[in-house]
Amino acid sequence: MWAAISGIGAGFGVSNVVQAVVGLVNQALLVTRTELPFALFPLATIAGSAAVAIVALGAGGAAALAIALAYTVLGIALRIPGLITFCERSGAGQNLLVSNQCTAIGFLASLWPQFVGIGLGIALARGITSRGSGVNSLLRIAGGLAIALTILSQVWTATIAQSTNALASGLTIAAGMAAAAVAAGVVGAQLPRGVRNAAIVAGVWLLPWLTLQLPLGLQSLGPGVPPEFGASIIITMVAPPIAAAFLVLSAVIASRARFVPREPA
Repeated sequence: MWAAISGIGAGFGVSNVVQAVVGLVNQALLVTRTELPFALFPLATIAGSAAVAIVALGAGGAAALAIALAYTVLGIALRIPGLITFCERSGAGQNLLVSNQCTAIGFLASLWPQFVGIGLGIALARGITSRGSGVNSLLRIAGGLAIALTILSQVWTATIAQSTNALASGLTIAAGMAAAAVAAGVVGAQLPRGVRNAAIVAGVWLLPWLTLQLPLGLQSLGPGVPPEFGASIIITMVAPPIAAAFLVLSAVIASRARFVPREPA
């Protein structure tokens, strides 16, 4: 199980790093007014999926890979109800399942980065030798955070996402991120060098926010933005660094609580 969680954590970390690099490249392209004939963002999904397969297969074998793939498939499946609702409301089509994703074939075709990444990861894992069976706290914390964010995201999609109140939606997203961070921090506190690794995970988590989400959020703010949407944008801009701080603080507090002697009853 931990091998699968570590694989998910590796995918989370690699995907965030690649997203940050892609964000910087896109900013440079905007400044130079250069256009590429292809999109760069699928690279993050390909690299992340490959990392999941490499680590899970290398650390835990076929069983760990199967668990990690089941997690990936579950995440895809849970997206379908929300996508159906979106397609029905936008009038994009009556078929199952943004643009061509409102057809079954289009939805499956949109998953090509996952397919390519998983296949690439399985192929590369065969040529990589595992260096031992020690505990990798960094990947476990990252995996715990990724899973917690996925669970809370699905809960939000099934409940609050249908609300028309942008402010309430932004607040619940921020609260969910903080809750996921606290859960991952508590997990980290139980592991060797948990606080240090929690800080590293927090930093990696913030990379896409720093290079992509923050610039886009600042560009979205303007005099023509309604106050309700402006407040929601500000909340989503400040939520990631606050949640990252919660990750580290919860690891610190939980790790100290482990060693605090308790008074006898």
